Amino acid sequence: MIGTWAGPRSAGTAYVMLHHHVGDLGHGQVGAWGFPRGGMGGVTGALAAAARSFGAEIRTGAPVARIDVRDGRAIGVTLESGVELRVGTVITTAHPQISFLRLLDRRDLPPDFVADIERWKTRSGTVKINLAVDRLPEFAAKPGFDPQAHGGTIVLADSLDDIEGAFQDAVAGRAARLPFADVCIPSVFDDSLAPAGKHVVSMFSQWVPHQWRAEPHGAELAAYADRLIARMETVAPGFAASISHRQIIGPYDMEREYGLIGGNIFHGELTPGQLFHARPAAGFADLRTPIRGLYQAGSATHGGGGVTGIPGRNVVRQVLADRRRARFRR
Repeated sequence: MIGTWAGPRSAGTAYVMLHHHVGDLGHGQVGAWGFPRGGMGGVTGALAAAARSFGAEIRTGAPVARIDVRDGRAIGVTLESGVELRVGTVITTAHPQISFLRLLDRRDLPPDFVADIERWKTRSGTVKINLAVDRLPEFAAKPGFDPQAHGGTIVLADSLDDIEGAFQDAVAGRAARLPFADVCIPSVFDDSLAPAGKHVVSMFSQWVPHQWRAEPHGAELAAYADRLIARMETVAPGFAASISHRQIIGPYDMEREYGLIGGNIFHGELTPGQLFHARPAAGFADLRTPIRGLYQAGSATHGGGGVTGIPGRNVVRQVLADRRRARFRR
């Protein structure tokens, strides 16, 4: 159910489970997950260091105002500051509704492609809650420290009925009365994330109404977080008292802060109609776009969703293949 606007009894959701078991960590164990040292910032830091080692220039705090097109070909981008960057290839990893409906003039795109992107479903009822705690939780069912319990994924869900009920609450327009969550404590493995003796707890939870993307709903989200923490308290007595700080990120914040339209972490729902050849539009799963020299990657493309590196690897292969063909024709 992770990141999905659907309950466990909704058709097509078995793929979401399969999607989360694709790939490995390089040691042959398929479906394995890992904690990068330094948190997810450790991943982007490694990517940046690798790119710079090959001569790349990285600009941050430089929002793009538009992708510039001339005679059906991308010629670069213009930043919000007015700076124009002229290049031979543009690759966008933004949400497709940002890339194609905001940064481009729709008249440069085929009407059927625009219609596909406008219909792209990108709902979510996800709430991410990050906690700073002054000690590890003590689980009533497993007293003391246990690397399998504290170092694994703690699923707050007693039954499929509980999970389905949480989704149906959100469908009815209210936050789940009994939120479902996947909980992990990455500082068990990575002591760089918290001071000695303290820890960070990540709670990936669902569901709130997907319409909450439009407004902050701060009070309702705080009450939702209280219910989730109370649920954790039932399996780890004293957990609530150990919390020194909490951060609550709902669909509104996800969309405005991170560019996740609708708060959807996959840049679009992982439903059968939005996978494989149709991701993000029929005929463009090869990471090309209707505009020559403009390519797409990111979670909304084939192989996307999650931190896999697959779309980035595939788009580079596509760009290089197109350049080889162009040289051959010349």
